[in-house]
Amino acid sequence: MTDLEIERMHPGDVKEAAALEAQIFTMPWSEEGFRSALSSPDTLYLSAKQNGRLIGYCGFWQSFDEADITNVAVCERCRGRGVGYQMLAELMRLGRERGVLRYTLEVRTGNAAAVHLYEKLGFVSAGIRKNFYERPREDALIMWTDE
Repeated sequence: MTDLEIERMHPGDVKEAAALEAQIFTMPWSEEGFRSALSSPDTLYLSAKQNGRLIGYCGFWQSFDEADITNVAVCERCRGRGVGYQMLAELMRLGRERGVLRYTLEVRTGNAAAVHLYEKLGFVSAGIRKNFYERPREDALIMWTDE
């Protein structure tokens, strides 16, 4: 995708991130949730912008040498163009600079596109969390990297 800028998420991105979150997820984070995450020294959040507009974001919470990827979102019209891959690759690169050796995440078992993306980034299935998601109720696939 041309004109894609990936940068650390700033407080000024929160409103757009929360709006995108509400469009995509059935249990979205609020603006306050994003502000809280951005204020923690244990987190790293990135935004993807095209022509100055936020089209995606991702982030993690770090605990020692592990990081839990908590959010990955790309606006519907930009999916399938490598935005998610580029954001996550950059997030993981920056995490390694912070000492992260392993990453984990949960994904809906029915979200084949996301599972494929995570596998391309080196994630492997490590188990299932039964009934993890609500609206609709669905299991989560637990995935880890082994770096």
